[in-house]
Amino acid sequence: MTLALTLLAVAAVLAGRLHVLLHAFQQEHYENARLYLWVRRGLGTRLGQPVAAAVLVGGVLADLLGVILAGAGFGAAVAYAVLTWRREQVKPLVFTARARRLYAVALLLALVPPVVAGLLGGPSAAGVAGGLVVLGAPWVLGLANVVLRPFQQWETRRYVRSAQRTLEAVRPLVVGISGSFGKTTTKACVAAVMDTHGPAYPTPASFNTFLGVVRAINEGLEPRHETFVAELGAYRLGDIEELCDLVHPTVGILTNLGPAHLERFGSMDAIEQAEGELADALPPDGLFVTRADDERCRRVGRDRASCRVLLFSPAEHPEADLWAENVTVTSGGTEFEIRWRDDPEPLAVRSKLLGEPNVANLLAAAAVARDRGSTPAQIARALRRVAPPKHRLEPIVNQAAGIVVIDDSYNSNPTGAAAALQVLAAHEAGRRILVTPGMVELGPQEAEENRRLGERAAAVVDLCLLSGPLAEHIRAGLLDAGFPEGQIVVTPDGPALHAELASLSRRGDVILFENDLPDVYR
Repeated sequence: MTLALTLLAVAAVLAGRLHVLLHAFQQEHYENARLYLWVRRGLGTRLGQPVAAAVLVGGVLADLLGVILAGAGFGAAVAYAVLTWRREQVKPLVFTARARRLYAVALLLALVPPVVAGLLGGPSAAGVAGGLVVLGAPWVLGLANVVLRPFQQWETRRYVRSAQRTLEAVRPLVVGISGSFGKTTTKACVAAVMDTHGPAYPTPASFNTFLGVVRAINEGLEPRHETFVAELGAYRLGDIEELCDLVHPTVGILTNLGPAHLERFGSMDAIEQAEGELADALPPDGLFVTRADDERCRRVGRDRASCRVLLFSPAEHPEADLWAENVTVTSGGTEFEIRWRDDPEPLAVRSKLLGEPNVANLLAAAAVARDRGSTPAQIARALRRVAPPKHRLEPIVNQAAGIVVIDDSYNSNPTGAAAALQVLAAHEAGRRILVTPGMVELGPQEAEENRRLGERAAAVVDLCLLSGPLAEHIRAGLLDAGFPEGQIVVTPDGPALHAELASLSRRGDVILFENDLPDVYR
C-alpha cells in the first residue's frame, strides 16, 4: 500500500511538472535546445524542485511512518498537479496530437525508474528515484521527442504531400509575406485588396511556421480561392526558403527588417539573410515589394530579387514608388493619402488601423493590388474594411469611461515598440500611459534595448507602469531621460500591474499596452 501511494505521488508530480515543460516546449516549437536553454535560465526550476524534494523525503520516511505519511504525500502531490494544470497561462498549452504523444511517452519513460526502484528497494527507493526523475524531467521530455522523431517525420511528410496536392489542384496566386514584424497585419491588408479579384485565403492567426502553413493549406485552402496569402515566419536561416519551396510565391512582401528574435539569429546580418530568402525564391515574372526607407530592405530587393521590385515608404522618399502624405491618427484609425510616382492623382485612404506602422502595411498591400490591376476606388474600399488583428496596435475605445486602449500586446521588438510609441504620441489624449513588461529574445542587447525603450517612452508618456524582470532596465532608461520617479509604477507581475492601472486610470487617458511576456519568460 505504501509503495503504491508513493508511486502515485510520483506520477502526480510528474503529471504537473511535464505539463509545465510541455507548455514551454510547444512555445519553443518542440526544439530540444530551446527547452534546455529555458531550463538553464532558471525559469524551468521554479516549479517542481520543492515538490520533488518532498516526494523524495516522503518516500524515505514512508518506511518509518507507513501509510499515513505516504497518503499525505500523495495528497500534496495531487494538489500540486491540479494547481499546476490550472495555473494562469498567457497562451495556454494546446493538446494537439503531437503534444498528447509527447506527454504520454515522456510520462511513461519517467515512471520506469521509480517503478523499478520501488519493486527492488521499496517505497524509499521509489521516492528517491521519483525525486531525481522530476528534477530530470526536461531531459526526459527531450528523450521522448527523440524517440518519437521518426513517427513525427513520417506524419509530417504525409501532411506535406497533402498540402502540395491541394496547392497543385487549386493553383492560386501565392503572396508570401516575410519580415521582422507587421506580417500578420499586412496579410490582412493584402487579403482584403486581393478579394476584389476573387476570394483570397490568408493563413489564419499567426500560422507562419512550416507546419503551421501546411496545416493552413490542408484545413482552409479551397478550389474557390484565387489568392493564397501566406505569412512566412523565420527563426533560423533556411526557414523561409523551406516555406517558399512549399508554396512557391509569385508575389513577395518584405515588411521590414529589425532585431526581432535577435537572440536566435545572433546578428542583424543573419536576420537580413534569413528574411531575404523570400526574394531569392521569386520567379523572374514575379513581384517583390519592400520598404524604400530601410537600407537593408532596399539591398535585398536590389541584390537578391530577380523580378520587378516596388518600394514603398510611410513618407516621401527619393527611391519610393509610392508613399504616404498627410497622415492623421484619430481614435477611430488613420487617414492619409497615397502618392504614386507615376500618377499625379493622390488616393485618399481611411483605415481602422492605427499609425505609421500600419500605414506601411497598407501601402504594401496597395502596391500589390495596383500591380494586379485593382482600381484606386477598389483599393480604397478594400483598405477601409481591414480590421486590426487582435493585440497588434488594436484600438479599443471605452466610450463610457472615456478611455482609449491601444493594444499592442502580441509581441514587441525595439523597432516595433518605437513605432507604437509614435502612435501613442500622435493620439489626442489627456494623459498618455505606457504599460509594458519590456522586450525579450534580444540576446546580449536585451538590457540595453529595454533601457532605450525607457528613454524613448520618457519623451512621450505621462505615466509608466512596469512589471516583471525587465522593469529595472526600463525604469533606468526613464530616469536617465529625466522622467519623474513618482510617475513610474513597478509591480512584480501582470495581475498586480493591472490592479494598479485600474486604480490610476481616468477619463481622457490613452493607454498603450506594449507586449505581454510569453509564458516561457514568466
